[in-house]
Amino acid sequence: MRGSRIVLAATSFLYASGAIAADIDLTELRKVEYTSMSPTWSVVGSLSPTYTANALFSRDDRRGDFYYEPDVSLRLDGELAPDLSYRIFARAQFEAFSREHDGNAAIARLGARLTKNLYGWRISATYENRYDYDGVFRDLAFTSHDVTGAIARDFTFDNVTLSPLLQLTYRFSDLAEARRWRFDALVGIEVELNSKWSIVSTPFIEAFWFTDGLNRDREDQIYSASLGLKYNIASNVSLTTNVIYEARNSNVALRHYRDWMIGPRLDFAF
Repeated sequence: MRGSRIVLAATSFLYASGAIAADIDLTELRKVEYTSMSPTWSVVGSLSPTYTANALFSRDDRRGDFYYEPDVSLRLDGELAPDLSYRIFARAQFEAFSREHDGNAAIARLGARLTKNLYGWRISATYENRYDYDGVFRDLAFTSHDVTGAIARDFTFDNVTLSPLLQLTYRFSDLAEARRWRFDALVGIEVELNSKWSIVSTPFIEAFWFTDGLNRDREDQIYSASLGLKYNIASNVSLTTNVIYEARNSNVALRHYRDWMIGPRLDFAF
């Protein structure tokens, strides 16, 4: 009986949740500069109390609510060669709603990434062993193995930095409904006003093609755009206030939704 509840919870999570699903680490957009061949440990994360107009990511049952989302990674970075770097990481994040607790979700993952710098482009291969939970680390919904290829680069024009990223992922999972291809295309935009303040935006498109179980042949597309004002508190700490609009289309009409979110995000790296 418990197993049946977990499968139903996991399937519901796949259908409902949008924010934590769109979980690209935006700090991956920028190039990391290494000063030596010695491995370096760091703790990188964010904390973002947010208001959402659609807490359950529903087409018809829209409920506004506040949630907070801690997202913390422990990283080991190093170089195998001047143009070849690696990262080993452990990352945990969750969303906890103030009222709509059915929207609570959490993710824990372990992984490794290899990045090759080639003619100014960063070409990466990443493996993640991922654990998705129903609630805030309450019941394990499913486990998966994500294999990702990505390409990114930074372009700087005076005070404007553009950081495009293309990424393709396949997910192997013990839950058939979770198996799918995912394609991401996004551009990180930062307009520096001075040494402390910047205007930031991240328009992106995600496309999902589910391959097994009840989700076989389901296709989703998520479109999102954000606009924010970033303040650099220190070289390794910043505060950004964002307004985000997000929409999902699907060949399963029930899975359509629209949402907007607003709130501050504190980013840190130590």
